[in-house]
Amino acid sequence: MDLTPFAEAYRETNRRMVQLLDFLSALHALSEVGPAVTDQRKMLDQALKGLLENQNMSRCSVFLCEHDQLVNAAGLSWAELIGLPGQAVRRAFPVGDGVMGRAVTTGVVQYSSDCRNDPAFLSLPADISPAVSSLISVPIRIADNVLGVLNVSHTDSDAFGPDEERLLTLYAHFLGQMLVNWQHVHNLEEQVGQRTRELESALEEARELQQRFQSLAVLDDLTGLHNRRFFFAEARAILARGLRQGSAASLILLDLDHFKRINDEFGHAAGDQVLQDVALALGQLVREGDVLSRYGGEEFVLLLPGTDLDGAIGLGKRIRQALAGLAWVFDDSGPQRITASIGICTLVLEGPRRHPPPGDVLENMLARADLTMYASKDAGRNCLRVSTLELLDNP
Repeated sequence: MDLTPFAEAYRETNRRMVQLLDFLSALHALSEVGPAVTDQRKMLDQALKGLLENQNMSRCSVFLCEHDQLVNAAGLSWAELIGLPGQAVRRAFPVGDGVMGRAVTTGVVQYSSDCRNDPAFLSLPADISPAVSSLISVPIRIADNVLGVLNVSHTDSDAFGPDEERLLTLYAHFLGQMLVNWQHVHNLEEQVGQRTRELESALEEARELQQRFQSLAVLDDLTGLHNRRFFFAEARAILARGLRQGSAASLILLDLDHFKRINDEFGHAAGDQVLQDVALALGQLVREGDVLSRYGGEEFVLLLPGTDLDGAIGLGKRIRQALAGLAWVFDDSGPQRITASIGICTLVLEGPRRHPPPGDVLENMLARADLTMYASKDAGRNCLRVSTLELLDNP
């Protein structure tokens, strides 16, 4: 009995089993390529490495469609796998050119069994080694959409048959699924990153707007000085510290003399200019830690922590001098000047005691400064009057 047919069938079955096991190993290697790889080329290189290690081939590559170009997304040769220099391959060429281009445009596997004598292969404008004799190009598809092509080459002619075509088609299918999943994950990450950046930018803008609104809430929009709201909150805090430490403080209240005449004769724009210039002049006289605010209309108030009566009087005189140096010309008028009536109240502390609340002390100082300011007006304006608020020790 001739056993040759049985031996040939056994060898063929064994070949197919080995081929199937190798292919399953390649699929297993593909399944271990996770979406955590952040670079698409590195991800595809890992996928091709698993294919190259478990299949009989010289080189494999992936070209992806980008508009009207096929762009080399990854490639690996057996020589490169074992550490030898690889061959140079063109990075891109028009869709439709060569064996690879035909696989993309038709969506059907293309096979060249003798590349050196295949006009389609020779028309490919790429620097391919002449040692390549067989090339199979498998479309990478998702439904009806062709993403690109998986290329496998061999140095022998007729290296690929129907079995290799079926296995590589299946491999290209799983590779396409992996590629799409990777793109979805990383596109989502990019969208999340973009939305995060947009949210951070919006939050920063909101913080800036909040700071601006807070600033506007405590600033006088005409003069740029702090307003009454800021003055009362800041003055109470300063007086609270001063009362605990037993340090003096003075308050200056000033009202511009005959300011209504400026508005009536030259208009409110002229009056606004006077207020702005006066505010600028006052701002140049105060120290860091002093509180200067527009109190209302043509009135300004200053709280001077750690300042006794002599210090407050000295500043009051400098304010009068600064105002005397200002002049305005409106509508071809002669120089217009402004003076102020000034009232001062100085807080005098003697010895430790239980003091009134800072808010009550502030109201008392404002009331006394207001009385002395009107005393200045009664005295003919353009002068200052003083008073004190004494919190004496009562054992």
